[in-house]
Amino acid sequence: MNSTNTKPLAAPIKKTCDLFRLLAGHELLGLAPGEIAKGLGVSPAWVSINLPALATTGYVEQVQGTNRWRLGVQFVRIALTVSTNVNKAKQQLDDLTSRYAVPLN
Repeated sequence: MNSTNTKPLAAPIKKTCDLFRLLAGHELLGLAPGEIAKGLGVSPAWVSINLPALATTGYVEQVQGTNRWRLGVQFVRIALTVSTNVNKAKQQLDDLTSRYAVPLN
């Protein structure tokens, strides 16, 4: 992407992306709403309104039996798809490298 043609993200979209980055790495225990509010610099009301709404998309989920939140199934599916495709591409490159590494007779 050409940086001269990029436009800044709308504030709500940027804040949502910041939320996803904040939750990344907390897949097991998640984060409490207060930790999320502090990490994002938003009000607790923002967290209590937006996380349940985002949960309907599958991109975030509440950790069962707690008041903690983590990335949802949709993000895991995306990560697995990317990982699978990167591994396939690496295998294709390795195969091609091996093919061209054989000396000609």
